[in-house]
Amino acid sequence: MKADVIGQITENDAEALQQKNERVNFYKRLFRYGWQHKRPFLWAIFLTICASFINFFIPQINRYVIDVIIPEKQFNMLPWVGVLILSMTVVAGVLLFFQLYAIKLFGQKTINSLRTDLYEHIQHLSISFFENQRTGELISRLAGDVDIVGNLVSANLIAILIDSFAFVAVFIYIFVSNWPLAFMIALTWPLIIYLLQFSNKKLATIFSEAIQKADLISNHLQDTIANIKIIKSFGNEQYEIQRFTEFSRDYMETNLKATKLWSIFIPIINTLNELGNLITLVFGAWGVMVGKLTIGELAALLTYVNLLNRPINRFNGLVDLIQRAMVAAQRIFVVLDTELEVREKENPIELKSVQGNLRFEEVSFAYQNNESVISNLNLDIKPGMSVALVGSSGAGKSTVAKIAARFYDPQKGRVLLDGQDLRDVSLNSLRSHIGIVPQETLLLYGTVRENIAYGKLDATDEEIEAAAKAANAHDFIISFADGYQSIVGEQGVKLSGGQKQRIAIARVLLKNPQIVILDEATSALDSESEQLIQESVKQLFQGRTSLVIAHRLSTIYHVDSIVVIEKGEIVETGTHAELIAQGGRYAYLYGLQFSEIGK
Repeated sequence: MKADVIGQITENDAEALQQKNERVNFYKRLFRYGWQHKRPFLWAIFLTICASFINFFIPQINRYVIDVIIPEKQFNMLPWVGVLILSMTVVAGVLLFFQLYAIKLFGQKTINSLRTDLYEHIQHLSISFFENQRTGELISRLAGDVDIVGNLVSANLIAILIDSFAFVAVFIYIFVSNWPLAFMIALTWPLIIYLLQFSNKKLATIFSEAIQKADLISNHLQDTIANIKIIKSFGNEQYEIQRFTEFSRDYMETNLKATKLWSIFIPIINTLNELGNLITLVFGAWGVMVGKLTIGELAALLTYVNLLNRPINRFNGLVDLIQRAMVAAQRIFVVLDTELEVREKENPIELKSVQGNLRFEEVSFAYQNNESVISNLNLDIKPGMSVALVGSSGAGKSTVAKIAARFYDPQKGRVLLDGQDLRDVSLNSLRSHIGIVPQETLLLYGTVRENIAYGKLDATDEEIEAAAKAANAHDFIISFADGYQSIVGEQGVKLSGGQKQRIAIARVLLKNPQIVILDEATSALDSESEQLIQESVKQLFQGRTSLVIAHRLSTIYHVDSIVVIEKGEIVETGTHAELIAQGGRYAYLYGLQFSEIGK
């Protein structure tokens, strides 16, 4: 029993230590981001110190007025006192202006660096990362979480700085002038600190839950808006409204839970904090009555104690924001700490030009569940050769294509391009020579021209038009009211499937890569669109090494070689005629497709 208790205490201590280390690490990392823009931050500190001295001397002027000017009826001094206080107030206002600007500048630069680094890191992360993440959650981290941290850094940091410097200066003055009073005021601080730590720990847990529920809302919005046609076609608008309402209510209730906890602790901490005023008033009044303090000194002490209490009250009011910012920053750093699965070597080879010889040597690959997708695959694609990969669903065809583009690295074996291991080549130079036409064409919101030009960002209008003509896209583009300046809508929603595919092919033609990877672009199109795209594909294949993932076997008669893959292994290789004559797996799949068409 005793051993169990000791073990539990040890586990709790270890957890507390881990949480403390995480907080320290969080502040260190955030500080490193801020230190990149230290100049406005240091200016803000300097201006804060100056403002703190002004705030410190004003109570001394009040003390002098009460203890000297009023008793001695120095009427001639009153205008000078007014001018002095007004001047100090104006100077404090000017300092405050520059303080606020400097800290805002510091905060915005810090958050811009954090947001830019996060986006850059996400852009470089491997494909596997995105396959395990929700789009709405990533958007939430890039937008919501960064903004929460920004609110703390740029909006409230200056207040904490001002109050902290004032707190130190005032407490030193009180301690030097009346150390027993300073000691009595400080008696309540340990309890205040304990309550703040306790509430912080509870709030951190609640805010972590709240942000997760905010992610559910963001994910739901992303899914439902992107798939609004499906929702409307099934008449499920009310179902989605109810789901969103539930997510929103859960998020609200979690925030209210934090508000309730926070509302309990704030009055308690404020009450403890106000004990300092009570102690100063009672102790100071006694000092005045026995002649140890003047009335002016008591007034100054009461003002100083209010300045002393202000940072505690301010921090108490910022507890929720600080905890939200800490949870948000931790979520940001989790993404920043995600390692790249596909890494470049130091000083990688830059491919200036390629012939297009793509060779797989004993390649084996498995996804995260460790189930083998490809086993000991050997395939040699000569320059200018077109090869089609066919097989059952889940056979590993798409995985071969992803490895060829180095979206994944094989666990065993290697892939060579013109004799160079892909792991020795820089990713940018590799992909600059590869063009990919996916089965599900994704277009960016913008014009037709912008989407085609994505293959070559500095392309001229003549080059774009030539690529569109080669892809059989020019005629339908000029039929639009705005021609190449027509908006395609989000994900190309304003275009038909065939039109989107031809724009995707035009984009690759404009890029003019030596290697083309085509995930069967005609699998979901009508016969007329299929014919047009087949003509575009022939244009795309000319003089290029081509790897085709084939779903409709009727579209690959013209390729140089057909590779049949089943369960990650090559089972047959040959031309269409050769494989039909063999009567093997390909002939079976071909006959199966055409028997289904006949039905």
